Amino acid sequence: MMQFDENDVTEVWNEVLAKDEYRRMIQEIADTFPVMRSVNVKYNDIDLINTDIATFILEEPDKCLEWGVKVIQAAMPSSWDPKNLIHLRIINLPHDMKVDVRKLRENHLGKLVAIEGLAKKVSSVKPRMTLARFVCSRCGAEVWETQSGMFLREPLACPNPNGTCNKQGNRFILDNKRCKFIDTQKIEIQENPEGLRGGAQPEKISGYVEDDIAGLLTAGNRITLNGIVRPVEKQERDKSTIFEIYLDVLSVEFQQHEYDEINITDKDEEAIKEMSKDPLLFEHIVASIAPTIYGMTEVKQAIALQLFGGCHKVYDDGSTTRGDTHILLVGDPGVAKSQILRYMSNLAPRGIFASGKSASAAGLTAAAVKDDFGGDGYTLEAGALVLADKGLACIDELDKMSEQDRSSLHEAMESQKISVAKAGITATLQCRCSMLAAANPKEGRFNKEADTLASQIDLPPALISRFDLIFALTDTPNERHDREITQFILNVHRRGQALQHGDNEKIEGIDLKKIKEQSSNVKPYYKQEDLRKYVAYSKRLTPVMTEKALKMIEDAFMQIRMDGMKHNTISITARQLEAYVRLSEASAKMRLSPRVEEVDAERAIKLIYYYLSKLAPNDGGSFDMDRVISTSSNKSRNIMKVIQGIISTQPNGMTIKEIKMIAEGEGITAEEVNNAMERLNNSGTVYHDSNGAYKMV
Repeated sequence: MMQFDENDVTEVWNEVLAKDEYRRMIQEIADTFPVMRSVNVKYNDIDLINTDIATFILEEPDKCLEWGVKVIQAAMPSSWDPKNLIHLRIINLPHDMKVDVRKLRENHLGKLVAIEGLAKKVSSVKPRMTLARFVCSRCGAEVWETQSGMFLREPLACPNPNGTCNKQGNRFILDNKRCKFIDTQKIEIQENPEGLRGGAQPEKISGYVEDDIAGLLTAGNRITLNGIVRPVEKQERDKSTIFEIYLDVLSVEFQQHEYDEINITDKDEEAIKEMSKDPLLFEHIVASIAPTIYGMTEVKQAIALQLFGGCHKVYDDGSTTRGDTHILLVGDPGVAKSQILRYMSNLAPRGIFASGKSASAAGLTAAAVKDDFGGDGYTLEAGALVLADKGLACIDELDKMSEQDRSSLHEAMESQKISVAKAGITATLQCRCSMLAAANPKEGRFNKEADTLASQIDLPPALISRFDLIFALTDTPNERHDREITQFILNVHRRGQALQHGDNEKIEGIDLKKIKEQSSNVKPYYKQEDLRKYVAYSKRLTPVMTEKALKMIEDAFMQIRMDGMKHNTISITARQLEAYVRLSEASAKMRLSPRVEEVDAERAIKLIYYYLSKLAPNDGGSFDMDRVISTSSNKSRNIMKVIQGIISTQPNGMTIKEIKMIAEGEGITAEEVNNAMERLNNSGTVYHDSNGAYKMV
C-alpha cells in the first residue's frame, strides 16, 4: 500500500469539502452548532478525486479523519471556537469493504469497514468522560487527563513543581463538574439471517456509537455500521494475550427497503421478467416449495402466496392495514409441519425460525436484559418476530410459547408492533412480518369432529382469529393414500442415496441414472436463489384491484355470509374479507402484474373456501365461523339452550338418563348431551345434587 503524508491527504480533503453539498453542511454547522455537528462525506466523492488516497483513508482512518477535521475547522468563520467538537463521518463505503462479522480478522484491526446486520441489543444513551479534571488532595494542583476506552485513567503523579507530592503516595479527587463528556451508546449487531445457510449460528459484535448519532437506533433495526475495528483487552484478573474486538462506529446507515441485500443485476431482471411469462408460473412455484414433502397442495399454494404477500396500506387519517398473511398449521405428529417451516425459513429472502417452546432468552417478542454497559439498568433484546421484521417468521410449537409472549402476540400479529413495558423500559418495536406457525393438538391427534378448534389446541380464540388461513393436517389411515406416501418417501430416500454417487459411478444391479430420472419430481422446479430474487423483485409492486376482481370477491363473501344467515350462524367475518384481498394481491405480485385480476381473486376465493370447509363446516352446507374463533360453536350453544330449557321444567332436577330421553326427541344425540352437560357443569350453570339429579343454579 502506498503511503501519504498530511499534505497529500489534506489536499484531497480540501477538494472534496469544496463541493457545494459539503460547503452547505459546513455552513449549517457554523449556524446551528451544536444542533448539527457532523459532515457526512460519501466515499465515492473521495474515490473520484483520488483513488489511492481513498484507499489510504480506509487503511489509516484515524489520522486521515483527524486531518479532515482540521480542514473543516479552517473553513469555519473567524468567530468559531476551535474547541467545538466537529465530526467527519464517511458513509456509503464500497461493497468490497463490507465484511461479515464471522470474517473479521487481525488484518482488519485499525481499518475502516462496513458491517451489515440486525441491532440485536441497544443500550440507553449514557455520558462517557473524554477529558477528566483531577485535583491533588495534598497541594490542590489541577491535573487534566485525557480518557479513552471505558475505564477511568487517573494521573500517576502530581505535576506541581513546588510541592513534595511526587515523592510520596498521593490521592487525586475527580472534579465531575468540570470534566468533558460525550454521549455514548453501546449496540450489539447480529449477522443478517438471510446470509446464513446450513444451520450456521449468527455471529455478533459490539459497537459504540457516540455524540450526535447516539440514540438513533432501536432493537430490531436493520443497519449498516461503518466504523474502525479496534482490539480491547479482556477484563480478567490475569493479563491475557487474547483480545476481544469491537467496532468504533463512525456512521450508521439504515436499510430502508426490506430486500436491498439481495443483489438483482440487469441480467437477473431479464430472467425474472421472462419467468413471469410462464403460463404455469403458479404451479411451478408451488412445486418448488418443499418438493420432498408429499401432497399438501392447498397448504403449499397458500404458503407460496404468503411468500409474496399483500400490500401494506396507509390511509388518509394515518391508520394502516397490514399486507402480510398469517398461516397456522395444526395437525398430528409426523405430518411434516416442522419440515415445511424449516424449508420456508431458508427459502424466504428474510426468514427466521424459532420454537415457541425454546425461542431464546428474548422469546418471540422482546426481553429486558441486564445492561452490561455500566450501571444496574436494563436494555431491550429483540426476539424472533422483531428480527424477522419485513420478512417471514416461522414459529414451531406456537401452542407451547410462554404466557408473556402470548399476551404480546395479539398486537404483534394485527398491528405489527410490539409494545414493551418491562423493567422500567417502555418502547414500541416493529415486527412487520408474515407468520407461518405450527401447533400440535392437546391430545396428540386432531379430531375433525370436535366442536371447536380452540378446544383442541392450547391457544386463545382471539389469537386464532388473527390467522388468515388455518390448515388441519391429519394422519388418517387409507390404503391407497398410504401406499402413495410410502412410495414417495422411499423414492426420496433412494434419490438421496443415488445423489451421493457421481454420474460415472457404477453399482452392480442398480441403475443410478434411472433412479435419478424416476425421482426428478422431487427436484424443485426453480432454484432457491432464483426464486428468492423473484420474490424480492415482486416486492416493488403495489397492484390495484380491477372492478371484476372486486365484484368476484364481494359476491363470494356475501354468498357465504347469506348462507350463514339462513342457518342463524356467523359463517364468515370481515377478517376473512381482508384475507381475500391480501391473497389476491399476492397472486398479482407473483405474476408481476400491476392489476389484481379475476385469476387472482379466484385463487384467494378457492383457498378461503377450502379452509372454511375443513375447519368450519355446519349443517346444510353452510359454515360456522364460531367453530374456529370461539370457545363453542353456534350449534353447541343452541344445544345448551335446549338442555337448560329441559332441566328448568323440573324444579326437583332430572337425571342424565331423563335428559337424554327428552333431548333425543329434539334430535340431540347422547354424545352431544354429554358434551353440553360438561360445559354447563364447568360454567356453573347447572349442578349435580347428592341424589344424582341435575338442577339449574
